[in-house]
Amino acid sequence: MISFVLFLSLLSLMTNNMIIWWSVFLMMTVVFIFLNKNVKSYSSLINYFVIQESLGLMFLLMNFGIFQFFIIMMKIGVAPLHFWIFSITNNIFSYNLMWFLTFQKLPFLLILVQIFWLSGLMLLFFGLMVCYLQMFSLKNYKNLLVLSSTESFNWIIMGVFMSLINSVYLFIYYMILMVMLINKFSKSSSNWLNWETILVFLNMPFSVTFFVKIFSLSEIFKFNTIVMLVMLMMMFLSALTFSYWLINMSVKFYDKNQM
Repeated sequence: MISFVLFLSLLSLMTNNMIIWWSVFLMMTVVFIFLNKNVKSYSSLINYFVIQESLGLMFLLMNFGIFQFFIIMMKIGVAPLHFWIFSITNNIFSYNLMWFLTFQKLPFLLILVQIFWLSGLMLLFFGLMVCYLQMFSLKNYKNLLVLSSTESFNWIIMGVFMSLINSVYLFIYYMILMVMLINKFSKSSSNWLNWETILVFLNMPFSVTFFVKIFSLSEIFKFNTIVMLVMLMMMFLSALTFSYWLINMSVKFYDKNQM
């Protein structure tokens, strides 16, 4: 399946034909349904199929202006257009969740690069702020993990606007490490929180998202120094939101120890 997705990614990068791009969208939907049919998470599959195929039809019909840019961003689930991803991730686990957060996005990212809209950078900044504010209201560990992945992907796409080669390298690095991390988690919702998860997603130095963000910031610094200062302040907000995990982890085994 990974080889097939890499072939579709190469195909979408070699051509700018709308029909071929739409065919790639359809094949990626078929791949996702094929991978998840044994999990029997039918609600997630139906939601994913309806959303992706509706957006695919809109992509063909609204082939003018900047509409296609917004449609591709919504298909990937880029913040602030990520409202639909929680209806998919609530019923998928382990390898399937890893696939949804990494390989499923690869062909869409390469198509987005070819139709990118420079003013869309401000939309990505707004999406980051939405992610940080939404983290304050989420209590489910799995949803926090999915939202953190969405936020990191926003950083990668912002890097695409600045430097394509650096961003492709960052995306490959991000995919490999997410494959290693997410598969480690159990299907049980009680095991989503552990010290490894906290240290990885708290933007600790030399952790997964740390390198993604620091390289993206270095590219943004060439573009606008004021924006970089705002981004640093927002990264501090991210650390505050994940402090909720620290508090919960500190008292997780309190009753057990008392007994």
